Amino acid sequence: MTDRLLVLAGLAVALLAGWLLLRWRTARYRRPGAADLVRAAGRRPLVLAFSTPECVPCRTQQRPALDELQRRYPGRLSVRHVDAVAELELAERFGIMTVPSTVVVDPRGRILAINHGVASWEKLAGQLALNGAAPRTPVRATEAI
Repeated sequence: MTDRLLVLAGLAVALLAGWLLLRWRTARYRRPGAADLVRAAGRRPLVLAFSTPECVPCRTQQRPALDELQRRYPGRLSVRHVDAVAELELAERFGIMTVPSTVVVDPRGRILAINHGVASWEKLAGQLALNGAAPRTPVRATEAI
């Protein structure tokens, strides 16, 4: 009888620990800040482009894609280039561990997508629903992890 109670108590503790870990991981993507960034961008959709000064793909592939996105959709979005080393706290907030990476945020401050690696202007436009596609739903924490 005591053995069963110990097993049940251990199982309850393990379930509670798993639930707390899941809540902690998902809370990372709900931290305030994305809405503040959108307000600073004039309440337009925002693309945060994380890079470093020595990142060659950032300069040769990602920056031209972002420039093309802005050229095709003038005034409809904001792009903020972020040095992932200089603004480490911001990079950590979005779980950025590699560059280039982009975070797509809608006008209400919801994260629509997190792209690790080079993202084409077409992909970013689709995530922002700028090319006439249906708007994306916000990223759920399980998708972003």
